[in-house]
Amino acid sequence: MTQNDTHIETASGQIRAYLAIRPHGVDTPEGVAQWWLGGSFPPDVVEAALERLLASGEMERVNMGQRQLWRGVRAV
Repeated sequence: MTQNDTHIETASGQIRAYLAIRPHGVDTPEGVAQWWLGGSFPPDVVEAALERLLASGEMERVNMGQRQLWRGVRAV
């Protein structure tokens, strides 16, 4: 596992933790980076973490006009 993979896994875990406390959280990738992760990770790591969570079915991406929003997948 590379250092970048480790950062992606750490960011993914912190996103999961954020959503565990705030299950209705929705934000842009920039907002996730700043507000959910406290600016601790560069944009490429945040994007990779979001994509990994999307691939695992834990998050979904919603396009709203020119904006891309991310949110956790909630059980119905």
